[in-house]
Amino acid sequence: MRAPATRPALTLTLALLASPAAHAACKLADIVPGGTYTYRMTGPGSGTFTTTNTVKGSSVRATTTIEGRTSTMTWTCTGKGLSGKLSGAQGAGMTLNNSSFLPPLNLWRPGYSWTSTQDMSMSGGMTSRGSSVTRIVKRETVKVPAGTFNSWRLDTTTTVKITLPGGRTPPAGSPLASGTTVQSSVWYAPGTGMIRSVNSGMTTELVKFKR
Repeated sequence: MRAPATRPALTLTLALLASPAAHAACKLADIVPGGTYTYRMTGPGSGTFTTTNTVKGSSVRATTTIEGRTSTMTWTCTGKGLSGKLSGAQGAGMTLNNSSFLPPLNLWRPGYSWTSTQDMSMSGGMTSRGSSVTRIVKRETVKVPAGTFNSWRLDTTTTVKITLPGGRTPPAGSPLASGTTVQSSVWYAPGTGMIRSVNSGMTTELVKFKR
């Protein structure tokens, strides 16, 4: 059965929500403070959802549910920045697993970039891997329903490749053989976290938050 057109956007939204910046001293409260954050999506798959951040010691657990699909991202402070692992049942037999590393905030500047990967297991033995390159574009003032924030804009290019059951590659010339490339942008405000993202025709904005 063909996946709904909104699923790539929802999957990317979960990944974006799981990608906060790290402080040089790995202060979780700088970008992933504890609390509850409500977001509004406009475009394909419009609606609202909530992310809850629970801080414990040197780690934070961020739980997000979108249209009945729940993801949990656990970020842990390391000597080099933040190390994160995302997992969650995506529904329809899909499971997303993401291992990420984010550099310290003091390294962030326009043009700075890093890479990450996203793995997905699907029913029937099919798997996919997304390879992302994230680049810091600039710092700018952004207005969303929750307020006006001084934020960092990050652009990400993700290429997703499919592996068929048994480790087979898609036939040459098929739409799956060359992979799919998706462009996305996300804005992070220090002290608050993600305030806006744009991907696959869908815009997500922070509506309210309570710490």
